Amino acid sequence: MSEVNASANSRRDFIRTGFSLASSVMVPVSLAGCEQREVSTHSEALQTFLQPTVLEAKNGLLEVTLKASYFSTRIPGAYPQDQYRVSLRAYGYDAQPPSYSGPTLVVRGGDTLRIKLINDLPVNPPFLAFRDPTNYIKPNTTNLHTHGLHVFPGIYDDAQTPEYGDYVVDPNYGGVMPAGDSRQYVYHIPKDHPEGPFYYHPQYHGSSAIQVASLMSGAILVRGPVDDLPEMAQATELVFLFQAPYFSVDTLFNGDLGVSPGTLEKLAQLTRHPTGQGLKNNISGVASVDAQPVLINGVRQPTIVLQCGEVQRWRFINTQVFNYLNLNLDSHVIKQYTTDGWGSALYQDHADARSKDGDGLLLAPGGRASALVKMDKPGIYYLRSLPVKMSEGHLPIILPEDILAKIVVLASTKAMSVPQEPLPVSSFLSPITDEEFANGGGKKRNVIFRMLGNESLLSAQQPKSALNNASDIFFSLTGRAEDLYQYSKAKVHQQIATVFGASAQKPFYVSAPKIVKSFDIQPANTLNQTVIFEAVEEWTVFNMNSIANVFHIHVNPMYVIKVNGRPVEPYWCDTLGLPPGGTVQNPTSITFRMRFKDFCGPFILHSQMLQDSDLGMIQRVTVVPQ
Repeated sequence: MSEVNASANSRRDFIRTGFSLASSVMVPVSLAGCEQREVSTHSEALQTFLQPTVLEAKNGLLEVTLKASYFSTRIPGAYPQDQYRVSLRAYGYDAQPPSYSGPTLVVRGGDTLRIKLINDLPVNPPFLAFRDPTNYIKPNTTNLHTHGLHVFPGIYDDAQTPEYGDYVVDPNYGGVMPAGDSRQYVYHIPKDHPEGPFYYHPQYHGSSAIQVASLMSGAILVRGPVDDLPEMAQATELVFLFQAPYFSVDTLFNGDLGVSPGTLEKLAQLTRHPTGQGLKNNISGVASVDAQPVLINGVRQPTIVLQCGEVQRWRFINTQVFNYLNLNLDSHVIKQYTTDGWGSALYQDHADARSKDGDGLLLAPGGRASALVKMDKPGIYYLRSLPVKMSEGHLPIILPEDILAKIVVLASTKAMSVPQEPLPVSSFLSPITDEEFANGGGKKRNVIFRMLGNESLLSAQQPKSALNNASDIFFSLTGRAEDLYQYSKAKVHQQIATVFGASAQKPFYVSAPKIVKSFDIQPANTLNQTVIFEAVEEWTVFNMNSIANVFHIHVNPMYVIKVNGRPVEPYWCDTLGLPPGGTVQNPTSITFRMRFKDFCGPFILHSQMLQDSDLGMIQRVTVVPQ
């Protein structure tokens, strides 16, 4: 049973995402009324920020074993003192038991990262024998994706036993099966790979949302020249793995699903309440939704202690499956120098936006950033997520403001400096010019994001009947998965419905018949895009959803050049928050260019709102030799 106490971006970033942020009029949930003040007690200066274990490559190699299993523990709620008993999927590593996150893996360009994944989760429930429309495909089958890394996506054909790159196009009869199955992943990091924060998580189609919405993720840091700058090397580095684990608190909402308190076993737990059921904001006249409480490395609202004049390097990774973050540091500036894992020569300064436009450092689900902070005034401050308007319409989704961490700055004569601009940037990130685009083939493509049932998710606070209607839509969609599963299984011997990238030079692929519409329920291995190796292309992603869905593509980063058809200052990323308010008649859009370099093979593009991805908002891309 749950145990709960009685107490209950800069303007340029705004242009980049085409996003609308709500003004900061809401009161923080658990620290309402807190303002800057002096440190008054010793306990206030006690650091409670905990970092995951760091494993670093030596002599060009990092080798680790990850084990997926259930983790029985306690999770804090909106108030840190509230504790819930949970049993959620999580990673252990080597001989260590599962924990709130996997270890942080640190590599450099030219290194090899070897991860052996062992699936120690129990066998899947009998989906086909006993039809359960609320349980989607295989919740305990898994695999591994290195989110954002530019690495080979196929299966190596020169190994005695199978070794996999960033291979996630497993068919419905494949994947790393539960009860002891394993897979060896090998990632050769290119020498010119840009430095920055990345992360790993499951990407098995149909189960990625409930696994990532548990605790199955961990950070990857790629180091390079910018990390070797003296000022960077001297700064304390903190990894912020922002997590929002979902689980059934009671039977009020999920009793009809047969889910025990403290567990996450049904996709419907996520689709019924995609923003969560935790933080509540009932301020009169402000439209908002409940949102899942955010943890940092398993801790709710940790305390970070710094000295006045100290510079720290913060790595932000938003592992949430649906919600955005709008990061803001009271009375100080966040100096961002990577967008996702891709560096910039110039800082983007995010000043305290509470009394201005409310635009902090915006992180979509799956988004990351590196930043420097210099605390120049003693006192107590807060790292917040300011309100975020995630959709348009009659009842828009507005995530409430939340306190993420308390920052205690002690009086000191310590004086540190930040590196001067311009910062070193890998040649990998050179701009894609009109000339290069033309010489690379000049091909343009359109990708459409349209989610059935999207309008029913305008607000999680609609009347109960509307929520039930939304659930019925999702249940009908998930029910069709069984037919597709049976179809795929029947075609195994004909080698239809899967892609095996046999090598970086000669991938083998066969396309499946297009028996469903794009972004309706479909297997992740349905062929949608074929690209010629070393092509340079321009893609426009159209969003026909009122919600700001999130576009992520594997292997190669995107060079963004337009938002809603209007040119913006170009930048590199791999995870894009699409502008909200799209309709079939008037979609919003983002346009980017991409180099398909270094690797052939199969990978995917999909919604990083993983509930939508599991329901079919996914396509397969295959890069083939010239």
